[in-house]
Amino acid sequence: MSVRVGKASKVFSPGSPNEKTALRDVDFTLEDGEFAVVIGSNGAGKSTLLNALAGEVPIDSGEILIDGRDVRNQPVYKRARLISRVFQDPMLGTAPELSIEENLAVAARRGKRKTFRLGLNRRNREYFRERISVLGLGLENRLSEKVRSLSGGQRQSLTLIMAGLRAPRLMLLDEHTSALDPRAAELVLGLTSEVVAGDAITTLMVTHNMQHALRFGSRLFMMHEGGIVLDAAAEEKAGLTVNDLVGRFHVTDDKMLLG
Repeated sequence: MSVRVGKASKVFSPGSPNEKTALRDVDFTLEDGEFAVVIGSNGAGKSTLLNALAGEVPIDSGEILIDGRDVRNQPVYKRARLISRVFQDPMLGTAPELSIEENLAVAARRGKRKTFRLGLNRRNREYFRERISVLGLGLENRLSEKVRSLSGGQRQSLTLIMAGLRAPRLMLLDEHTSALDPRAAELVLGLTSEVVAGDAITTLMVTHNMQHALRFGSRLFMMHEGGIVLDAAAEEKAGLTVNDLVGRFHVTDDKMLLG
C-alpha cells in the first residue's frame, strides 16, 4: 500500500516564449503512513506536484499510482475519495455559513453519494465531539456555532480534523500554516503530527520554513527547477541542519524562511 509518483513531468506553455518546466522526472514512493515534507524556493515545482497528485494539473508523462491503482486520468472529484487537502488559506477548507458540526458532517460524507441530508444525529454529534476535542480549544462545546466566528488558527485546526476524518490514502498539506501567526502555526503543526501518526495517514506537506521541515515528518524532499535535488530519509534527515539545506543550492527567494 503506497503512493507512487513515477518519472512525472509537466511543462506549461510548451513551445512558447513562456515555456516553463514545472516538474522534471519527479520520482518517489511514499510507503503507507509515511510523512514527507517538501521544501524549495518559489517556482521549484512544489505546488505543481500537489496539484498533479490532486488532479488539478494533468502531467505530461509519467505515472501516479495510489495503492497500485493508476489515478492519472481520474478527475478531481474521484481522487477526493482517496486524497484530502488542506490549503494555505484557512478560509478555503470550511464553509463559513455552516456550523462546526455541519462542516464535519460534510467532510464525513466525502466520496459518498451526494444527498441533501447531512446525517446529523446524536451518535454523529458524539463522534464529532470526540474527534474535535483533541484540539484542546473547547470547540467540542460549540458545535452549533457558525464557522465564520472562528479565528484563522481555529479554522485551520478544524480543516485538518475534517481532512483526516475519513482516513484518506493521501493527505496534501499546502503551506497550511504559513498564513497563521506563530502561536497558531505551532498549534496546527502539533495537531498535524498527532493526526498523521494517530491514523497512519500517508502525508505530503509543503512548507517554506526550513526549521519546520527539519522538525516535522520522517522524510524530506528538496525541489529545485522542477526536480527533486534531495531525498533524505529519516536517519539522514535527523542529522541535517538549516545550514546543510542552504548549502545544497543557492537560495535567492526571500520566502525560504530560516525560522
